[in-house]
Amino acid sequence: MNWVFLGDSLTEGVGWKRISYVTELVTQIRSARCEINVHELRLRSVDSDGFVDFNVAGKMDVDAGRHSSDLWCWNLACEGQTIESDLAWLPLIGTLRPERVIIFRGSLESIVRPAALHDGTWPWWVPGSWKSYAAMDPRCYFSTTSWRKAKQQAIDATKQRTRLKLLTRGAGKPLMDVDALAAHITKLLHELRALNTRVLMLGLLPVDETCFPGSPAYFESVNTRLKQIAASEDVEFFDWGAELKSPTADQELFYRDGFHPNLAGAQALAEILRPRLCPRR
Repeated sequence: MNWVFLGDSLTEGVGWKRISYVTELVTQIRSARCEINVHELRLRSVDSDGFVDFNVAGKMDVDAGRHSSDLWCWNLACEGQTIESDLAWLPLIGTLRPERVIIFRGSLESIVRPAALHDGTWPWWVPGSWKSYAAMDPRCYFSTTSWRKAKQQAIDATKQRTRLKLLTRGAGKPLMDVDALAAHITKLLHELRALNTRVLMLGLLPVDETCFPGSPAYFESVNTRLKQIAASEDVEFFDWGAELKSPTADQELFYRDGFHPNLAGAQALAEILRPRLCPRR
């Protein structure tokens, strides 16, 4: 069996350990004592002039028994990439002929960001390196090295004051408006349906209003649109975020940015998702 996971950093994972709900899901399936081997592979596109244009990491789950039934989990998510990049994976997905494709898209595209990102009306004093869409987002965590941590904290604090000030100057905008997001998702679903695979579309997780003003309300509207698309395209939709407490109320499930799930959050999400993918017989 092949399961394919599509998404951004929330699916690929953050940090050098790449903490992700996918990895935690694999861990939980392995620990359930099922008569199955579970393999996890994480592929990520890279710039290359050779024949291979992606790198791979993961773990083969092989024992002496070599069970005949194997589950391969392919994590094709990539941080900093929006949904249109998923179309590039279609040749591989078509070859794998997965039984399931799990799509967790829309969070990166829907965070409300300063209007200057779109119209270029940046104040003269904003450094050029801060003007990319995620350059001023809060850091997930700081270094454990004291001098590096102090430097990171000082820069992050300055960025957050600047970003929040810019958001108060005018109406913020998402990286991709909901109509454009809907069009990309619909196109992706049409391509996947041709493979006769079961598609599960996951709703957006809650986001912290303090860190990202205006984003929680916008996320709710995007979730409504995603649910409508799923219904019209005859695919499953799961609002798994509704089973989590909000980041502000249960911050221990998220990193300090109130956006990326930490290890506890990834484990909680895997616990929520596992019965949906692995129903008890």
